Amino acid sequence: LLLASEYRPVVFHVFSNYSFPTAFTFTKYKPGKIIFDNYDLLTGMFKDAENITSYTDLEQYCYMHADGICSRDLRPQYLVRKLGYQLPPRLLFSEYCWPGKKFKRSQKLTDDIHVVYVGSIALNPASVEAYQYELAVLLSNNGIHFHIYPSHSHIVQQMKRIMLEFLKPEIAEKYIHIHDTISPLEIREEISKYHYGLLISTTEVDFVDENGTYLKHMGDYLLPSKAFDYLDAGLYTISQNAKYIRFLLERYKNGKIGVSLEEIAEICKSSPPNKINVPASMLLESNVNRLITFYKGL
Repeated sequence: LLLASEYRPVVFHVFSNYSFPTAFTFTKYKPGKIIFDNYDLLTGMFKDAENITSYTDLEQYCYMHADGICSRDLRPQYLVRKLGYQLPPRLLFSEYCWPGKKFKRSQKLTDDIHVVYVGSIALNPASVEAYQYELAVLLSNNGIHFHIYPSHSHIVQQMKRIMLEFLKPEIAEKYIHIHDTISPLEIREEISKYHYGLLISTTEVDFVDENGTYLKHMGDYLLPSKAFDYLDAGLYTISQNAKYIRFLLERYKNGKIGVSLEEIAEICKSSPPNKINVPASMLLESNVNRLITFYKGL
């Protein structure tokens, strides 16, 4: 904070990925105009939020006392509409896609159809969030390859072992590919050789009540960053029925909603559109001026 106070920028854009003490310090003592940019909203979205009040109290302070809010999706609307928060000016500024020259796209695999999921995924088959085992059976039964890139590398070998409880070794070896965790900078080129990208969270293909982390209404407001990873990579996205994601997929015709694992497997039997284009409005370069205008308007 003392170092920041030596500068006089237009704003201090404070990113918080669970680093709430830092965000709180900037918001409380304000070396200048403060924009609070929260990666993951806890209040009203996390089931155990009441057990992490050391975080949520600081988060709520930042939302209420910053000079501006920059959000990646619609979750701050919940604070206003459902919890009655009076928030400062807000800007919806999603992850967006990079210019085409930033990342190369690999040649599409042509042997079979390939489906990919990148991100956090539960390991225990008893968990409603461990949908990968049931889906692996459905996809492999239809001759479809399933690629998983877990966020955490320590579960890779365990997941491979558990997968053999559901599939014969020769089937798992041929169709199910559980990869090592990959750098975010390498994701787009790596997965661009596949055909479909998945945005689902449970075996029910929804944020069901049994989800151990999030409340069910989270799906109405969420727009995960992997949606842009898939679009950058030229993948056709299959998502659970979440309002905001559905709106974008239907508007730009670059994906489809699946309401069950069986329907997802059915969708993936057919090849997706040959070319997935990134709409100009979803490019980072098309939105930078909105951010600058927001800065200057505070």
